[in-house]
Amino acid sequence: MSQGIKNRIQSTLPEFTLENLYADHTFDANGKIIGGYIKEDDSERDNKIQAMKDVEGLVTLKDIKLESLVPEIGSRMGLDEKSAKEVALIMLCDIFYPIKDFFPGIEDEILKLGGELPKGLVKGLDEQFLKREEEMEEMEAEKVEAERERMADTIVNDNINKLMANFPESGEMVIGSQKSIAVKDMPVEMKPMIKYWIEDYKQKMGYYNHSNLERVQYVCHDKNTRNMNEEERRELNLILKSADEEIELPYSTKRKKIDFSLIEEE
Repeated sequence: MSQGIKNRIQSTLPEFTLENLYADHTFDANGKIIGGYIKEDDSERDNKIQAMKDVEGLVTLKDIKLESLVPEIGSRMGLDEKSAKEVALIMLCDIFYPIKDFFPGIEDEILKLGGELPKGLVKGLDEQFLKREEEMEEMEAEKVEAERERMADTIVNDNINKLMANFPESGEMVIGSQKSIAVKDMPVEMKPMIKYWIEDYKQKMGYYNHSNLERVQYVCHDKNTRNMNEEERRELNLILKSADEEIELPYSTKRKKIDFSLIEEE
């Protein structure tokens, strides 16, 4: 896969999408394609292998649609229609199907090409994503725990936009007890971090400063907030109010989180 495509996946998509392209099942599938459809003495062998990997990356980026996979493979890899369909089925079944929730319509495409739906290969994206997030959090916690203990607690008061710019950990603070939230225009559900709450709020309500009534409408009636308790709604409302009206919030540099207990009730 070309470095440019790899960089785009790393910077724009969840981590598991790139991991999927380097997983054992992808390695095995690529071996099957290379062994069956790219001849050893082909003068364009290296270019065709690169083209194959680029196709896989571009499908992951959604630059190549699933319904266009066969002609793209045929054109880029120099294969006839029959071979291109067979290679497409290998990619769909062996590479992309294990994370099928990331590829809406993949089952229809497999059946349309005459293939059978794989069994026992699928792992839910939410489970993969949340597990990876938990692992990363645990690793980070181990690395910084000693340093946190040495730090004196300093409270920095600023609006949430500046806090996230100066202290990125503030945007990763979880609001709510649910495992994930559905953020508009994101392909998978995300952990209920402040940065994702704000993004979902802006996507749904508009990229402008909102009234108190609009904030209440989102905090109390959005599908992501249905199971939140009163304190969680209060915290979310304060975050969104800070984003809208630039009110200051107290951020603890030692605990790396906003201390809502220091905010007086209005």
